[in-house]
Amino acid sequence: MLGMKGKPSGLEALEKAWERAAFLNPKRLSETLGLRLKGPKQLVLRVIDKDCVIDFESKTMKYSGPGESEVTQYLQTLILHYLEGAGKAQLANRLVTFREFDGGAIYYPAFKARTIDVMVKEFGDKPDLLRRIGEAVRAEPVEIGSVGFKVHFFPRMPVVVILWLGDEEVPPAANILFDANAGKILPTEDISVMGGTLCRRFLKLARV
Repeated sequence: MLGMKGKPSGLEALEKAWERAAFLNPKRLSETLGLRLKGPKQLVLRVIDKDCVIDFESKTMKYSGPGESEVTQYLQTLILHYLEGAGKAQLANRLVTFREFDGGAIYYPAFKARTIDVMVKEFGDKPDLLRRIGEAVRAEPVEIGSVGFKVHFFPRMPVVVILWLGDEEVPPAANILFDANAGKILPTEDISVMGGTLCRRFLKLARV
């Protein structure tokens, strides 16, 4: 999380998110967001490259694949916030940086340290590895940078990852861009969680 003063802890935020989720209708969400309804109270949401089963009755989430790690508290909260807000805006089909969201400029250094700087460190001299990871998560290539692709973090929440290779004079660089309307669906803090979660997933895939 961004570490804003007065913000609830991870567990408290998750409990509040589940309280609001009690007013959500899984069947209606499946119809409006194009999600698979697994049972009367269960939805299946694609998160990057994995299916997450959301059980509104037991208030639990788990990945459907064998041997997958648990869904973290922060990601569970993010998922519930997304389900709550996804109907509030359509895709703008225009990309923006993190600092363009409300409060993003203030917290950009922290966001950059845990996302963009990590991308440069891990993939700055390994563009082929990053390209293979993009293929593994079925990302769509974009014609930006030395390596660029669009990942569907959630079905209606694209994230564009870009890597520029360096040379003798210029070091490698990277960026992570979001749809301009992402801030109408999720608070800036959640968008930061998205970036960090995506980077951690890339690092795990890089070590497979």
